[in-house]
Amino acid sequence: MPQRSLLRVFRPFGLAALLSGGLALASSLTAAPALAQIRGRSPTSMPPRQSGAPGWWFSGGASGVVLGNINDGATQSTWSFGNDPLWQVRASLEKVLEGRSTLGVTAGYGLVDVALTPFADAAVPELPDAPCLNGCEAQVELWTAMGQFRSGGGPGFHSVFEAQGGVTVFRNLRTRSDALPIGNKTQQIDLSGALGFGVGYGLSNGFDVAIVQDFGMGWHSKTDLPSSLERTWRMRNTRASLRFAF
Repeated sequence: MPQRSLLRVFRPFGLAALLSGGLALASSLTAAPALAQIRGRSPTSMPPRQSGAPGWWFSGGASGVVLGNINDGATQSTWSFGNDPLWQVRASLEKVLEGRSTLGVTAGYGLVDVALTPFADAAVPELPDAPCLNGCEAQVELWTAMGQFRSGGGPGFHSVFEAQGGVTVFRNLRTRSDALPIGNKTQQIDLSGALGFGVGYGLSNGFDVAIVQDFGMGWHSKTDLPSSLERTWRMRNTRASLRFAF
């Protein structure tokens, strides 16, 4: 067959092969940059990993509470806690919200000393024995149970803000010398709340230490309380805690 005839026969097949190869090359050149762009995306453009982020925090520690005087109608006396700190153990369980904020519950317990002084115009003395009719040294269990909002955290030093609200409970008021019960109530429950400010230090992503100073107040029962006496009391609390994430 003449050479020109052969060229006419195979020319369409050559053009088709050339076109197919060009399309394949263009497709590979387009896909490569796209894949490289996906693999090379900057950390700021990619969503943060959430799988390893802690969901809960647990804390444990101690606190030194300074309580103001409390006027108590049930015992017809003023409770004086003095100016020295009253020691409590304290724990909290917190659920992580967005960012560095948590919402949780706290509880504290301590056995503290208190001095009782009868009201000057007490109608019926409720103090237990003759030596205590003019005042006595006593002890009472100091319980706290509150809801808490917390903001602050991260590596290194950081500021901390906390807001709490709940109850402060005084249980088993007894004379210090011979443990005689005082009054006719085994416990008194006061509404109370506090705001706290402090500093923390993150040792790792799931472990830090914090020191917080609380300022708060409470509302004691006004039952049998003379109208000339206040039912509110003040509180200052310094807390140190270790916090663990899980």
